[in-house]
Amino acid sequence: MLSKEFGHPIFRAFRYVVIASVFLCAPCYAQSQKRDHLTEQEADHVRNFQEIDKRMEIFAKAADRRLLVLTTPNATQKKKEEETWGPLPTGSKLELLQDYKRILEEAEEKLDDWYNRAGKDNLLPKALSKFKEAVTRHIPQLRTLAPQMTDKREQRALAEAIEEAETITKASIDK
Repeated sequence: MLSKEFGHPIFRAFRYVVIASVFLCAPCYAQSQKRDHLTEQEADHVRNFQEIDKRMEIFAKAADRRLLVLTTPNATQKKKEEETWGPLPTGSKLELLQDYKRILEEAEEKLDDWYNRAGKDNLLPKALSKFKEAVTRHIPQLRTLAPQMTDKREQRALAEAIEEAETITKASIDK
């Protein structure tokens, strides 16, 4: 009796709707999953070093690595560096630019958090200065990527990365 009920046209239609929705929603679900902007080793370094100046060095290095891959797609690194930082990041130009921007945003959040907790301590000016120096070096490198960006999304991601970098270069410690 039960098999006859599930053979009914309404149940067959329902079954097709369920199957179709799984196939239609799977790409949306996969796209909604956020990509980690830091590699596992970079994230470990951020967690292990609580001092703001060390964290900014890590964020600067992570951003440098994204730029290296973007400007030199066949880039390699020394064995010691790979042991410390892990393999170079991978991804499309769009993903690497988005990762770069998110790294800068996370660094800004960490600087703000530190400032709100510790105020103007001795580490904060040094950390901000070092990070600004690194990001200032990045801006010309980012601009040279413009001719390589053929897709509108890549062009937008590059513009946003440059804008974020320029914002950081203007940062100061004021209360």
